[in-house]
Order: sequence, then C-alpha cells, then structure tokens
Amino acid sequence: MPMHSDDEDAEIAVDIRCLWCSRVPALSMGQKEPLKPALASLRTKDPSIVATHYDPHRRRLYYGLDDGAVCFWIMTESAPNANASRFVGAHKGPVSAIATPGPGDGDLGKAGLIVSGSVDSSIKIWDYQGKVMLDPTVCVQTLYGHSGTVTALVLLGDYIISSSTDGCIKMWRQEEGRRQLVYPWFELQATVSGMEGWVRCMSHDSSGDVSDLGAIYAADESGGITKIVPEALWDDSIQRLSTRMEFRVDRRVEHLHDRSISIIRFVAKWEMVLTVAYDQCIRAYDVKTESVRHCWPNERQCQFTTLEVNLEFDEILAGDTSGVLSIFSIKTGRLMVTKRMLQPAARAAGSGSGRRGGVSGAGGGSGGSGSLQSVVSVLGRQLYAVATGREVGLWRIEHELDYNIARGGHEKAVIGLYTCSGGVAGPGADLDYRVFSASLDNTVRLWDPYDMACIRVMEETGSEISSMTFFEGWNLLATGHDSGDVRLWNLDTGHATSLQRVHSNAVTALALALVHRNEELLISASYDGWVVLWDIRSLRGEPPHMVAKFRAHGPEAPCGSRMPHTAAGSGTGDGSGGGGAGGGGSLTPPLRPSLTGGAAAAASRGPASEALRAVLAAPEPEILALKYDPLKKAIVTAGTEKVIKVWAATGYDYLGCHRGHTNAVTCLALDANFLFSGSDDCSICLWDTVPAVASKAPGSRLVGGHSVVHGNGERVIGSGLIPATPASPSPMSLKAPFATRPLKVLSGHRRAVTGLDVLPASGNLVSCSLDGSLLVWDYVAGQVLHRFTHDTEEFRCLALRYDRPEVLVGTMQANLLRYTIHEQAVAAPGSGLARGGSKGHGRMNAAADAALGGLHGAMEGLALGGGGTADSGAAG
Repeated sequence: MPMHSDDEDAEIAVDIRCLWCSRVPALSMGQKEPLKPALASLRTKDPSIVATHYDPHRRRLYYGLDDGAVCFWIMTESAPNANASRFVGAHKGPVSAIATPGPGDGDLGKAGLIVSGSVDSSIKIWDYQGKVMLDPTVCVQTLYGHSGTVTALVLLGDYIISSSTDGCIKMWRQEEGRRQLVYPWFELQATVSGMEGWVRCMSHDSSGDVSDLGAIYAADESGGITKIVPEALWDDSIQRLSTRMEFRVDRRVEHLHDRSISIIRFVAKWEMVLTVAYDQCIRAYDVKTESVRHCWPNERQCQFTTLEVNLEFDEILAGDTSGVLSIFSIKTGRLMVTKRMLQPAARAAGSGSGRRGGVSGAGGGSGGSGSLQSVVSVLGRQLYAVATGREVGLWRIEHELDYNIARGGHEKAVIGLYTCSGGVAGPGADLDYRVFSASLDNTVRLWDPYDMACIRVMEETGSEISSMTFFEGWNLLATGHDSGDVRLWNLDTGHATSLQRVHSNAVTALALALVHRNEELLISASYDGWVVLWDIRSLRGEPPHMVAKFRAHGPEAPCGSRMPHTAAGSGTGDGSGGGGAGGGGSLTPPLRPSLTGGAAAAASRGPASEALRAVLAAPEPEILALKYDPLKKAIVTAGTEKVIKVWAATGYDYLGCHRGHTNAVTCLALDANFLFSGSDDCSICLWDTVPAVASKAPGSRLVGGHSVVHGNGERVIGSGLIPATPASPSPMSLKAPFATRPLKVLSGHRRAVTGLDVLPASGNLVSCSLDGSLLVWDYVAGQVLHRFTHDTEEFRCLALRYDRPEVLVGTMQANLLRYTIHEQAVAAPGSGLARGGSKGHGRMNAAADAALGGLHGAMEGLALGGGGTADSGAAG
C-alpha cells in the first residue's frame, strides 16, 4: 500500500545502500603486457582512479588511472568477477577526461569510438571492438594542439570540444571528403582564447527540442563561467542546415565564486548551472534571471569532488573528500540527507565500515581512497556507480519509501519523543504543534512542526538523559537523568533547574497528571522502584517541590514484595525474580542484587531456605514504564517485575495488578478504559485498567503494606484496611486489590516492543519494536492492518502528530523517521471504531462497546482473588 505525504513541499526520504563493491584490478584483461608507469612516483603503489565516464548506450563505466591506462567495466546489478575490467589503451600521463559519443554524434557515434584526454596534453580516439582479446584496441588518432592538461571533453555532432589548462577551448571537426576511410579524421577548426587562467571544466546540455543544439558552459581559474553557443550553418547547396557549426561566446559571468571552479554542470531542464569551487560551496546559478538561486556550503568543511543530478526527483548529489554523499533539493533549497559511503583515508584501514553504514573495507588502499572520486547514474532509476581511488561500487538510492527522515538530528539513540497537542503558544496565538526529542547524546532537540527542521538544541553537560516530557501549559521541559535527578528547562530563558534529588537510580519515565482542577503534577519513576509526584508550577512564589512518593516495585511494595510473608519462605505470588532483565532484546541493563532493610537482616541470620536465597539473590525489580489515566484517576507502573500495577492518584492506594507478560514490561498506552502494554517478550497485552469487579468500599482505604512519603516528610505505613478519615478521602477505595489476566494478547513483533499509542480517529493501535517494524493493529480483531518495516533500524520510541496523520519513530541508530498514516486506509471496514476527544483518551462508541463486550465478560471470569487478599489473588 503506497503512502504519500499530504504536504507537496515535504522532503522525499531516501534509503541509500550498497549493492556491491569491487576493487579495481592492478591489471585489466586485454593488454599484452603490464603497463609501465609513466611517473616514477607511481612505481611504489597500485594505480588509482582519476577520471570516470558512463556510457548509457553500452552500459560501460569507463575509468582512467593515474598511470595513463583507460579501462572500463560493463555495469550489471550483480557483482562483477575478477576479470570484468577491460583495458582500452594508455596515455603517457594520468588520464584527465573521458567522453563517449551518442548514437547521433556523427561517425563517432556510428563507430562507437572512445575519446580520452590526458595530462600529457594529448587527445586520443580509441576503437574498442572486443573481437580480438590479445589486441582488441586500435588508437584511431591522436590530437595535438593543447600545451597543457586536457581538463574536459564534449562530443557534439561531428565535433570534439576540448578545454585545457593552457587557457583555451578548441573545436575539432571531422574532416569532409574522407568517408571512404574506416575511421573519421579530425582537424582543428577553431580556438576560443582569452579565458582567465586555466579552463578547469566544461558542461554541455540541451532541451532536446528540434534544432536546439544547447549550450556549453566553461569555468576557469578566476571563478567565472563563460557560455558558448553552437550554431548550425545554412548550406545553400542542399537548402538546409549543414553539420558544420560556428561557436559563439554568448556571455560571461565574472567571479561567480571567489576561488577556482573545479566542477560545472549545466542542466537545461532546470535552466541552471551548478558549480563547485575550492571555497567548499555548491552554487546554483539561474541562467534566466542571471542570479544565484541556491548556495550550499559543505557542512563538513571539506571539498566537494563530484556532482550528479537526478531530474526525476529534482535533486543534486554531491560527494566530498570525507567520503560523504550529500543530497540537496532544488525545489526547497535544503540539504535533504547525508550518507557516509566510506571511511576517510586516515581511519579506513583499521576501522572498516562506519557506524552509520558504508562500504566494507573502503579506503584501505592508497591514492586518497577516503574521497569519493565520482557518483554517476547508471543502468536505470535510482542506481549509481560510486568510484573511489581503488574501488567501484553500485549503490541504490531508493525514493519510493513510506517514511521521511528529519535531518539535523541526534548522534546517538533517540530514547524519547513528545508532540504538542495544539494549544495556543505565544502572543501570536499560533497553535502549538512543536516536537521534542531526547537522545543518549545528552541533547533535547526542538523541531519545527512545519518542515521538521531542528530549530533548537538543549545540551545536558552533567548526567545522561534517560527520559523526557513537556509541560505545555507552562512551557517547561522536564528531563530525567541516570543520576536520579529531574531537571526543569525553561524554554523562554534556556535555564535548567534541578529538583531535589529523591531517586537513587536512573529516572526511566516521566508523566503529567491533572489530579484536580488547576492541579497538574509531574510524576517520575525510577530504577529504584519509587514513584515521586512533584508540584512544578511555582505558584505563589513557592519553588518546585516534592508532593509525595511511594514504593511501587521492589521491597515493601504490595504484591511485589521480595520478602516472604512467613518464616518458611513462601513465595510472594509474582514469581518474577526479576528475570525480565535477561530476556532477548531487553532494553534494561544488567541489574545488581540489592538487599535492604529486613531482607539483609534475614540473610545474616542462621540457615535460610533455598527459596529465600533465590529471592535475595535476584535483582531488585525496576520501573520501566509509567502512565497516568485521567478517566480513572489512576497511576499505572510496570517494569522488570513483569507485573503491571495500578495506584490511586489520590492517596496513592494500591488498587491491583495485571499479570500475563513473561518478561519485562517496557511501554504502556491508554485508550478510554483500556490499557495496552508492550514487553520484552515481544507481545502486546490488552487490559481493563481498573476492572468493574473491584467494587468500592466507602468506609475503608487500603495501603497494602507500602510506604507513602508526603511532601512534608510524613510517612504512612499500613498493612490491610485502615479506617478512612475525612482528611484523607480516597475515591478509588476497594475491598481488596484485583489481579487480572489480559483480555487479548497481540503477537506480531519478533523483538522487544518499545512504543505504543492509539490513533485518535480510527482507534487503531500503533506499535513499534526493536525488530524495525511499525505495526497498525485492529486490536479488537487482533489483526495487523498494515506493517512498515526498516531492516537497518531498531525502533526505540514513537509519538503521534496532532497536526497531521504522521507517526514519528526514534531509532537506536540516532534517526528520527516520519511515517505518514492515513487512518481511512488502515481502518478495518465496518468496524465503526471512531474515537472522539484527544489522542488515546477518547470514548468508544456503541459499536465498539458491543464488539468488546465479550472481552469484558472474559475479563470478569479471569479476575483473580476478587474477594481475597493480594497474596491469595496472586497465588492463583
């Protein structure tokens, strides 16, 4: 199913990968004996590629070496064998230019000849028939006339146009009256002189219209360009235009660059001249308006070495000396994507391919192999031959993708995303749809929602960032850190404030909770098993402070206590033992055993049972996911204990738990009354957040054997039912904690599930995983409606956009991917699962309630220990 962006100006995502890469042989097939290097400096190393040219009619990639040899490869999508390279001929000096004629280029084209220029100032015309392997090549003619290096060749009809460092452009024409000869013979017809310094390069192109001979643009040492127009002459004897031409200097642009131009490319379709100079910039010069439309400096501050155009997608491809390919958009004028295609020469020999991908072993040879010599379109759409000093490879640059990539992003794994919901931002009353991303590179980046350009970077210089959320109402960014700190960033001033350190380990999750009207709290959860609530609004001059904290997982936590309730060491009922940390694809680091309080004392006394030893030796459970349910006023926590726990947001009573995962629970999502959980066990479970079987008990409140520390330092420790007081109301009071099994289990991922959310219009579930897949689910039917896959990325987190049908995915490879999802295309026919309200909290309609009615009934039958204690329920 094709996916396209609604935004016509949206960038086109590209996927760049190598199909094959082969080393240039020291000796090519076809030559009688090894070539003797013309330069003494070349005797100690293998020859390197210094010039390339692709013949689309014969599918040959010609390349010239610095020892004077001209060779070619027949390009195919399969990797060539060791004898694929063919030798054409040799100059006395390094090859500097190669050109092949088209079928309409006079006798040159009919004979299929090859023209090459060299540093030795000669131009040679070759005939490679390939019929006799021992001597397949004939040097048809050698043209002498230049007194410097031949820098460029253009074949046009019966003409060969050449430029040189002698400051001249020469026109060589096929001599008339010698049709009986086997090969055409060329003589010098005209010379264009007066150029400022060396003529570095030339380019010719035409519109393809009848009688349009196009134009030739030449660049020189001064940074200027000269336009030369060929004009066909009228022949009175035949009363039509002849093959003879005159070349007229039409105009000249002085100092387009302030340094010498090294590459020029005239694109008639765009009416644009592209130039690369030694000022490390690419300029796009509009020939109609005679102005520079775009200027792109190299962001790596090195020299561009090659230039190619893609007319289908209006792109410019440029390679540089650092081995990076950059793709620019002519329409938007932006740098779209960069790709390291090989390692720099200084590091390539011992490093192999780079972190972001590259040619294996590239750069291992000599001759500046850390630089891209040329990138040229070959074979067909989206296939490119990439040449370095000693290698030639075939790369595919794929455009038909179902995602985009936001550039200017992170350098390490993206661990958190937040998308603003559209509230009013700033005095201009603009709707706020900004996007925030957090990464292990210790930065939080702010993205413009219009074009997803990175507009601000906030860098943390202390401890590593481990979680992130945004307080839209107060324009405050909150980040959690592996030191246990929680920091608040004021985006207006850029100032960061650290809250009182309460957590003793990394803060893994942050959430905002509207507990009462005008009372929005920040909730933080940590590896240490504690949940802390903060008032961060700074009202009435009061600084941000802790409101309360309670132990949700680990020792002394209800239904998750690691201490046995009897001296015989009976189990706790959860049976987890912290085993989630060792699962395949787990996102959690190795956990350290921890003994605290009574557990340490029990370990020091007399012989303990094997069960007690196993419990004490197991890692301490950790919180990995946190969610606040505004409908039920409940806090949901989950982690390595494999158990999902539910707590009342007022009073922090333990309400119950959901059991069913066999490994650590890594992410949570809400949709009305339903809770979704993703796990390291590769499954997604659907639960009723607070099941109806848990009835209210107005006269009592459960504290369930855990500690609640309030902001004033008061600690409440309870076990069982404690009479409620008017000063401590509890709207979610229960007779006993519930324990349920999942209503439905969704299986479709191959590795840990790392992100979940619900599409607001269709109500479909979206999930991502370390297996590089983004799935759209009809969770009622348990079916995957659509699957997006990316085989080179590991998806770490996701977020839905509020301003467009788009899902953002952060990856372990430091990318931010953009997937367009049209909900009408992925909605199940006739499902009627329309949601209202905000994302993830909308009410389901009657049809949806009817579809899930059976799930509620099944859940009631699977509720464990509905009338007993937490321990008895867990044991069931």
